[in-house]
Amino acid sequence: MPRSYSDYIKTGQMTQLEAIKFNTVRNGGRVAIAGVLAAHVRDGLPADAAAFGVLDTLAVKLVEWYGAAAAGEVLRHYADVCERQKPATTNG
Repeated sequence: MPRSYSDYIKTGQMTQLEAIKFNTVRNGGRVAIAGVLAAHVRDGLPADAAAFGVLDTLAVKLVEWYGAAAAGEVLRHYADVCERQKPATTNG
C-alpha cells in the first residue's frame, strides 16, 4: 500500500503535478481546520466539540467516496499512525 506521494509517483498512480496538487490541497486543509479549532479556543469554546463535528462530516464523506469498509480502514490507519507518533511518557 503506497504511503507517500512519492510512492504514488513511483507506481504511476499519480504524476508529479498531481502529487504536488494533492499535497498542496491536503496541507491547506490542515491549516484551515487548525484555524477553525484555534478560533474556537480563542472564543472560549470547546475545540474538541468542533473537532468531533469536523470528524462527523469527514466520516460521512469518506464512506460516500470509498465505502464503509475502506473508510474504516483509513480511520484505523490514522489511529495507528497517531498512536505510534505520540510522545513516550516517562515516570518520575
